[in-house]
Amino acid sequence: MRVLPAALLALVFGAAATVPAFGIASVNVFGLKAPEEIEGFTLNDSTNFEKIKPGDGFGLDYSQSGWKLDVFIYDLKRAAIPDDAKSAIVKAEFERARAEAFLAQPRGIYAQVYLRRNFTIDDAAGRTRFQCAAFHLTRDGAKPQDGFLCVTSWNNKFVKLRLTTLSDTSTEASARKYISAWVPVLWGAGGAAAPGDAPAADGPARGRGLSAPA
Repeated sequence: MRVLPAALLALVFGAAATVPAFGIASVNVFGLKAPEEIEGFTLNDSTNFEKIKPGDGFGLDYSQSGWKLDVFIYDLKRAAIPDDAKSAIVKAEFERARAEAFLAQPRGIYAQVYLRRNFTIDDAAGRTRFQCAAFHLTRDGAKPQDGFLCVTSWNNKFVKLRLTTLSDTSTEASARKYISAWVPVLWGAGGAAAPGDAPAADGPARGRGLSAPA
């Protein structure tokens, strides 16, 4: 089993942002120029996990009022990652990342973590670009939060997005819009995203088994 660095586990789902960010200059990560601003989010910071442990890549910290977004670009030292969000390798990484999210409960970051549903984000051509999951998160003495996790592949790397905000009926629609904004960033204007697809019919999944990341 692969043990993730404490820094990554601490960011399983960050607290929802409550104030606007100040922002930093854009950074280049594995050939990707990270946008300083995207769909209302401002780039606050970047972290080089790669220099500590090759394969763990880089983290990008974004926020806007009421929302937190963390972007991770990494390869886990894999020699090849197919450019297909529906491939077995990307789906396996999505399942591993989803299992990570449940670790926030036994580690005391959240009192409860529920999986609401899985869904995908497609581009304008109908190609699936992200495998995603929506979570409901509760913390003792705090307002409930909604969390969203998405995984894809790009340029022989995995790309993982994690969003958190205070719980509300409209958060999933907003999250889909924010995730879709990354489609043209990663794949160019030709990959512009279409409106979000309908939620999968998984329904709430209370008490799903917890498992350590592989």
